[in-house]
Parts: sequence; structure tokens; C-alpha cells
Amino acid sequence: MSMNADDLIEFLQPHFPEALIQAANQGNKFDLRVVDASFEGKRIVQRQQAIYALVNEKIAAGDIHALNIQALTPSEWEAQQAG
Repeated sequence: MSMNADDLIEFLQPHFPEALIQAANQGNKFDLRVVDASFEGKRIVQRQQAIYALVNEKIAAGDIHALNIQALTPSEWEAQQAG
């Protein structure tokens, strides 16, 4: 079964219950943004690893071919919005 952006958001939301999660896809290539306070104090690589750990089975199954992750803290997201 192929995934879409809504499926990915639905899959991740329980793992990040307070997060703003946005996703877009073209086929099985996904752009993902997760804004969550749990990322405070973590390096970008650590944040991405936390998300990859959850979606690894989807990648292995071929549901997700490519995943571009933007993992931000709420303050980083606000700063980006103010841009």
C-alpha cells in the first residue's frame, strides 16, 4: 500500500503528540516538518535519527523512497516564520 502525506502525519502524530507535523509528497518522496519541544537541546542529526527510527520499516517496505526531514524546536519554527 502506498503512503501519502496524510498517512505519514497520522503515523507519526502518536509519537509526537504535541508536535506540529506537516508533510508533502510526490509519489513516495516525502518532505516532512516536525516542530516539537522534545528536540530542544538535540543536534539536527539526533532529531532526524529519532524520526528515521520510527519510519525505518516504511522505508524498508518501499512505502517511502526518499525523506527530507526538517526537525525544529518551537522557537526555531517561530524564528523561521518571522524570517
